[in-house]
Amino acid sequence: MKTAQISFKDGVAYSEDFGDIYFSADNPAGESEYVFASAIDEIWERQDRFIIAEAGFGAGLNFLTTLNKFKDSSKFLHYVSIEANPISKEDLVRIYQNLGVFKELSNELIKSYPPLIQGFHRLNFKNSRITLDLCFGKIDQILPELDFRADIWFMDGFAPSKNSDMWSDEVFKEVANLSKAGAILRTYSSTKAVQNALAKNGFKVSLQKGFGKKREMISATLETASHNVKNPWFNRFDIQSSDKTPKSALIIGGGVAGCVSAYRLAELGLKVTVAEKCEDIATNGSGNHCGILMPLITKPEVELGRMHMNAFLQAVRFYKKTMRKEECEFNGCIDYAHDEKLLARLEEWLKFDDENGVFDINLNSAPYPSAFIKEGAKARPRKMCKTASKCADILLGYEFESYEVLPDGKISAKFKNGKAIISDMLILALGSDSMEFFSNFDMQLSSVRGQVTHIKESVKTNLAFSAKGYVCPEVDGVQVVGATYDRNLKLDESRSSDDEKNLADIGEFLQGKKPKILGSKVGYRSYSGDRFPIIGRLYDEEFYKDSYKALLWTKNKSENLNARYIPNVYINTAHGSRGLCTAVLGAELICDLVFDRPLCIEKSLFDALHSARFLIRKLKKGIK
Repeated sequence: MKTAQISFKDGVAYSEDFGDIYFSADNPAGESEYVFASAIDEIWERQDRFIIAEAGFGAGLNFLTTLNKFKDSSKFLHYVSIEANPISKEDLVRIYQNLGVFKELSNELIKSYPPLIQGFHRLNFKNSRITLDLCFGKIDQILPELDFRADIWFMDGFAPSKNSDMWSDEVFKEVANLSKAGAILRTYSSTKAVQNALAKNGFKVSLQKGFGKKREMISATLETASHNVKNPWFNRFDIQSSDKTPKSALIIGGGVAGCVSAYRLAELGLKVTVAEKCEDIATNGSGNHCGILMPLITKPEVELGRMHMNAFLQAVRFYKKTMRKEECEFNGCIDYAHDEKLLARLEEWLKFDDENGVFDINLNSAPYPSAFIKEGAKARPRKMCKTASKCADILLGYEFESYEVLPDGKISAKFKNGKAIISDMLILALGSDSMEFFSNFDMQLSSVRGQVTHIKESVKTNLAFSAKGYVCPEVDGVQVVGATYDRNLKLDESRSSDDEKNLADIGEFLQGKKPKILGSKVGYRSYSGDRFPIIGRLYDEEFYKDSYKALLWTKNKSENLNARYIPNVYINTAHGSRGLCTAVLGAELICDLVFDRPLCIEKSLFDALHSARFLIRKLKKGIK
């Protein structure tokens, strides 16, 4: 995406795009504290969790000034910042070298700084007590994709005379929609146009003394909150929602989705139990000897591809933090465009964003054009599950049967061994068993059998790669190649014909060699009908069918502005063959819902992952 064009004048960062400085040359950290971060002092004693939103991340000085107030506290900060022209990492380094402030904190920010690709980027600091969501894109495109109720807003774009898009009436309307009643808004600007736009959208505006030589600045308070809900059936907030934060979680399923969910919930303070029907965790598709961590590359701006890119970048950050090199080795991987359709995707990326920061495209590589994914990884899924699940109590031989919501909102889960477990919340990470369990829901689930082949090393490569088939580097004397796809086939035994197909699919890389087959492994993947995972709260089927039955006749509008979900029951499934990526997104998104945090993905992508999406599509067509 378009990055900020910066020059330096007497050590001060200057925007060539807007013809203005990023901050004052005279005590910029002091100005950031005075104008913006001091707002937190007004509500510090009221609560333990805060949501601060910002328009204009710039170099992140306001974030670091705010982070500095939280770093030695036990309170939680979720900071969401929008930036249309992100600064390069190289310029960011120079800016903080010149500023000479927040050395330790700025180093943390620079180390975590994401690739400059449009979309949402979640960064966690201080053991996930501090979260920064960097939203790269134009403000009028980003604001409708946000979903939270902010305590404080920082409006810190370039001056209205130089950046009018950020100070429009429509922007302040969206800001009000994303704010709690009583939310504070701060900005250095004091123009009459900004005052009027704020007042028009429900803010009580007051002028305060500006910083230093500046005469005035605005501090405003939202008097009455009014939240416009676009698609009520996908509303994250439930009419039955409880203010209680759960203290315990039961997760059904010991695959990647279940184990990563366990890690994130435990990290946020919950007591977590994982119940697995087999005699060990990671025995199905998550039990492969070796796999590849890589995103699905679609044409730019395709919704499925945007979701996979978000998931991949979250997964990279998560696994780098939690896994050892022998579990997940980040030395890159290659995605070969082995047909015209895949080649067209790479060619579109070259036109759209030839320096996206995630992958480098080479149209002249052999045997096919390719994308080198810089932070792709050779992954050991079973080992990764073992590591992620160490934070949880593991129950083996617990085959899930049913659940019941108790009068106090707790969940009682029953198992085929006659045991029952009560917890505050339940996550169903059932993998390929989802199709059977959710057979009464409109979810279009299927189970896809896959077989990988273990061979003696026959393709010399340090990098995992994917073409018609995929190849992993040799690990412990075994090279994994794969994989077959057979929808709704139940056959646990391996087939020699599948091994032959796997080898045929990588034939161009074998260079005439006939590999020695050491063994095979069969696993089952869960897929949805639109290839998106199913993540989030489990919808109330009866309520949806009754409340939204007239969508066909009301032109997809409804007077019911609420959704209804099964209390405290969540789903994290249908991850297909890229569960190493999307399972992390699933875990993070569930944490957002449990703790009422801003979403780690765009609202349109949240809707695309919603458990009720297939039912809503049917109801819009008049199908019951």
